[in-house]
This record gives sequence, C-alpha cells and structure tokens, in this order.
Amino acid sequence: MSTVWAFPGQGSQREDMGAGLFDRHSEVVARADAVLGRPVRDLAADRTALRDTRVLQPVLYTIGALAYLDRAAREPQPDCMIGHSLGEYTALYAAGALDFETGLRLVVARAEIMGRERGGGMLAVVGLDVERLRAVMRRESADDIDVANHNSPVQTVLSGPEDSVRALAPVLRREGAGKCVLLHISVAAHSRYMARAADELGAVLDTVTFREPRVPVISNVTARPHRAEEIALRLREHMCRGVRWWDSLAHLIDQGVTELVELGPGSVLTKLWATARTELTPRRETPEAEAAVAPTATATATAGGTGRHRLPTAPERLGSARFRERYGTELAWVVSGTGDGAVGEEVCRAARAAGLAAFTDPAPGAPDRASLDGAGRHGWGIGLRPGTDADDQVTTLLAHEVRHVEAGHPHGPDAALVRFRFTGAHRGPGGAPVAVRHVLARVTGLGQATAFLRPPAPALLAELVRTGGLSVREAAVAGELPVASDLAVQAPGGWHDDGADAYHLLPSVAALAARIPGPEPVHVGLCGVVGTPEQAATAFALGAAFLVATSLSACAPAARLAGPLKDTLARAGDDDVTWAPTERHAALGVPGRVLRRGTLYPARAGLLHRLLRAHRYFADVPAPRRRHIEEHLLGTWEPVDGRADGRLRTADVFRWYARETARRTPVGDPVRPLDHQVPCDPDLTHFNRAAAGTALAAWPTRTPAAVAAHLLTNAAELLTARAPERTGAPS
Repeated sequence: MSTVWAFPGQGSQREDMGAGLFDRHSEVVARADAVLGRPVRDLAADRTALRDTRVLQPVLYTIGALAYLDRAAREPQPDCMIGHSLGEYTALYAAGALDFETGLRLVVARAEIMGRERGGGMLAVVGLDVERLRAVMRRESADDIDVANHNSPVQTVLSGPEDSVRALAPVLRREGAGKCVLLHISVAAHSRYMARAADELGAVLDTVTFREPRVPVISNVTARPHRAEEIALRLREHMCRGVRWWDSLAHLIDQGVTELVELGPGSVLTKLWATARTELTPRRETPEAEAAVAPTATATATAGGTGRHRLPTAPERLGSARFRERYGTELAWVVSGTGDGAVGEEVCRAARAAGLAAFTDPAPGAPDRASLDGAGRHGWGIGLRPGTDADDQVTTLLAHEVRHVEAGHPHGPDAALVRFRFTGAHRGPGGAPVAVRHVLARVTGLGQATAFLRPPAPALLAELVRTGGLSVREAAVAGELPVASDLAVQAPGGWHDDGADAYHLLPSVAALAARIPGPEPVHVGLCGVVGTPEQAATAFALGAAFLVATSLSACAPAARLAGPLKDTLARAGDDDVTWAPTERHAALGVPGRVLRRGTLYPARAGLLHRLLRAHRYFADVPAPRRRHIEEHLLGTWEPVDGRADGRLRTADVFRWYARETARRTPVGDPVRPLDHQVPCDPDLTHFNRAAAGTALAAWPTRTPAAVAAHLLTNAAELLTARAPERTGAPS
C-alpha cells in the first residue's frame, strides 16, 4: 500500500484549527511567532484577522507544518506528498525541500503580493465538466476568464475579472450547473491576471536554494514530481496557472498510491480523493506535459491584458478553418520542435491542451517511447527525416497510430514518406480519394514545393506495392493525391536558388498549391519567421493558412533546455545569432542558424567543416592543427576504427562534434558547456524584440498558449483596425 500526505490550501480554515498542535510543538510555534511578529496562536483565533489573506496564508502554512510534525512523530514518512495551492508550500517543507522559516517567509511574501491585487473574482462551479465549461465560455465569448482549479470532473473554479465572473454564473446555472458560488476573494488567483504578481514573487524565489525533496512532491502546475532545480520556476508559474488537482490525483493512482492522509483543517481533499478512487483506474504511466489545463489559447491573453475585450476579428478566425479542422486545433498555430531536442512531448502536450497543433522528434529509446504513444493518443505530430533508417521509423510511427508528420526533405519526398502518407488511403463517398495521414512539408523554394504537390512517381508506387509497403488499392489512391497535405514555407537555409525570403515565397507557393486539383486542398503557411503581431498580420494578409513557431518553442517552460540557456535565448537579438555548419547536410555545406552568445560552437564547427572539405582523412590534417583539435574539441574521445580502410575520416570527426554539442543532459544542461549548439530561427529574435518590457520578456511566461494568444490576438486587432482603410469604409 502506498500513501500520500496531502496539505489543503486557502478555504480550508476552521474554528479551533490547530487545537493541541500549538502546545505539542511550542518550539516551532516560537519560530513562527518570530517571523510573523505576532503570536500565531492569537492570529489563528482571530476570525476578523483571518479574513485578510495576508494573515490567513501564513497561519494555514504553520498549522499544516505542525500537523506534519505531529504525524511524522508517530508514523514513517509517506511515499509522496502533495498540497493544494498554498498547501504546496507546506508539502515542500515537509519533504525537506526548504526549512520551516524559509517556507514561512515565502508564504508571507506570497500573501503580501496577492493581498495587493484587486478587481478579480473566483467562481466555484459544481455539476459541469471542464470541457463543457470551456465550450460555454467560448460560446459566450468569455475569453477573459481562466480555469483556476480543476479539482474533479464536476468541480472547477474559474478566475477572472469580478464583473465577468459574476455575469457568467447565471449562464452556467442555466446550462445545468448544480452550484455556482462566488468566492469571498478579490483576487483572480491562478490566472493570467497574476502574471505581474508572479514576477514579483519570482524575485523572492530566486533568493532561495531549494533542496531535492526526500520524497516526491507533486507540482500543481505539471501534475508531476518537483525537481529541485525547477521548484522556484514552478512556484512562480503557480501564481498564474491553474491547479491541476484532478490530473495530480490521476498521476498518484497511476503510481500505485492507495491512501491519502489529509494534514490540516477540513476534509475537502479527502473527499476529492474518494471521488478519484471511484472514477479513476491505474493506467500505464507515460511522461506528461506541463500542460496548462486552465486557459486554452483562444482564452489566454498576455499578462498585460491584451485580449480582455472582444475583437471583431477573433484570433480563432485567422488562417484556414480546414487546416484547423484537419489537425483538431482552435488556432492556426503550430508548435514545432523537429530538429531541436528542446521541444519534446511535454511541450506538445501543453500545446495540444491549449488547442494548438504540435510536432516533435521522437525521444531516443525503445519503439514504445512515450512521445510516440502520446502522439498516437493525443494527436500531435512527429518529425520525419530522410535517411537509411527512415523506413524503420515509418514502421514505428504506423504501429503507434501516428497520423501527422513534419517532413524535412530538401530533395523532395522519398519512399518512406510516401508509404507513411498513403498507408490506409481509400475511396470515400462517390469514389473520392482519401488519405487518413497528413504530411506537413517544410519547403524553401518553388521546385521543392512542386515535388511535394505532385502525386508520387508511378515507378515509386509500383516498387512500394512490390515490396509490400502499400497495397494495390492504396497505391491507386496515392496516384491521385499530392504527397504533402500542407506546406510550410521557411526561412532561407541554403537550398533554394531564387533568393526569395519566406514572405516573398509564400504567395507564389500558395498560388501553386491552389492550382492542384482534388478534394483535399493543400494549405500553405509560414515557418520560423513570425515573431511579432505585425509579422503575423502580414502573413495572414498574404494568404498564410497557418503559422509554425520553431525556436520560440524552445523557451517554453516545459522545453528540455536548462534555465540559463532559456535565459540566453529569451534575451537573444539578431547579433547573437549566426550561420554555422551543423550535422544535418554538412557534406553539402548547408549552414543552420545557431546561437553564438556564450558558445564557441560556430567558430569550432566552421574550422572542422573547412578541414572536412580539405582533408578526407583526419590523419592528413597538419599535426599542430590536429593536436589542437584533439585537445580542445575531442577531449577523451577515442573513436573505434573498424572501417574498411582502417582510417578515421574527417567527416566522422565533424559529425561526432556536431552531435555532441547538440546533446543535453536529462535536465537540459549542455553536455559541452563551452561549445553548446542551440538552433535559433528568426521568430525568436523577433519575438524578443517585440516582447521587451512586457511580462512575456521572461521565458517562464512563454507557454505555447501565451505566445500564440499574444501574437494572434494582436494580429487580429491589427487586421481589424486596418480593415476600414482597405475597404474605404468610414472610420
């Protein structure tokens, strides 16, 4: 039997709470009195004082800590701990992540900061599930309200401006809510409106060094265990993101937890646990995203308040409705991390939860790896690249029922990509050809786009039928459809020869795609170049069906990059980025855009690439240069020869170096700190420049939902403002 100790938060206060605890733990009580400057026993008994959140929160933290000490004196430590909202601070103290006084000082700071917030309201809703709530909110254009707590399938707390929350209550009652209770609080807790407060608390959190918890402590933000190096970030996010309580209970049940012990006043958490035990069954666990359950992208605005008013042109109407339908999204926005290991399944889950499309490369490991399981179940896509193992990759993707791939094929489609696209293809009503899988292909020129807009070559289809890759029926359908279902025009990377940038190329590729006959239109969008609302508005005005964010996603809180690297990326300007050779297509001399601030990678990769072009074998490199490379670039690496010629090729040295510099530890730190390789597309530097001085300047606020909402909401506003000028209508 596994046990979790749970600590309640604000709202659990009762008369006589802490009775007996103060006497049994007088030493700890004295330490609390010293921090608070007033006897905590007196504060706990003062009903008037407890109406002030600045008093209530420190008192509840102290009583929770005393309840823990009382229980721990009689019983062994539990298997894990969890706290609801404020209770998470108590859980972290109980698990040894920080000492009692430090935790109390943090809670005092948190309470003071929250106590200064005004104009917000919170509404407890019972009887409607969270998806039904969101549907009603979308219908009512209540896009200024967030989901603050998802406590159970039929118990949710909403947060937002007080007037908006009050106005929504009678609507929800008409929709079948059994209870809608306006909470006695003037703060829109756990919502976007706390972003400024989160920044203020973050400055306090940065002064604290957290220890690794003795037992796992489940984070309200991620519904997964805290890691010491990310506790400060998670507590900062905790202020402006929803409490994922139901997801957390599901995770505990998946981990085999069978008993919850509530430490503190009240029994709310015990009742929620009973509901979870009844309704949830353990399932095979996979790594989950730090998904924002609260706001969808269409309901999330920037911390500064953009989007709190209704816009004539809504962001969800930008781009192609059929593209959104194809990928099951609310916005024509794609989060992509293919080719960059920073964006994994965690970011994809967050993006999908926010109503966005998402792509990532599969995590290395066994064929049943979590990214493929998640892609198959939750609908995000996987990156597919040409290579000797491409056919094996497709076999794995098909086995996991992945339906979307992002293709980076500079020479056009190959057999593996065609096999993926048309496996399961069939005739629909009236004999129309239908492909059930989609290929979003990145293109940088008209020739490359043309190759993807054509059906596969007859000879290639015949070979796939001969080898069993496609059935005769599937091949017949494939002969009538383009290989790509969607094209993403990206920034120049050295492949196309017409010299056009992505914005110039977009209308030409879109016109080319429009001439393709057939029942399935090919959508054309922009990739990696849109980082400001003005650029987004321009892209949609030029006919973009969707937008793809690449390097922007590397700064997401859930991205697999260490905090210092995210800090560097979030401050990067155009001068901090350069072109450098990378492992992919290195022999052809095609460079990639990489970060150059704080790294020697561009210079060292350039040196190795020049040597690669001049010397086939590493032994032919002049001895002084070779010794320098061995000492400073290769270190202790001792390659195993075993080649037919028995000699080490310079290309292998370059590929090893490029691969190692792109590799990171499980917590996102570079394996080679002096010469790490971090891709950086224009969308990130443009966004950094536009976000300077706003809450989104800091990477912890750059969730997929927040970034998409900021750019598309403001782009919609720009297009609306300019519409009268275009049409000649009076302003």
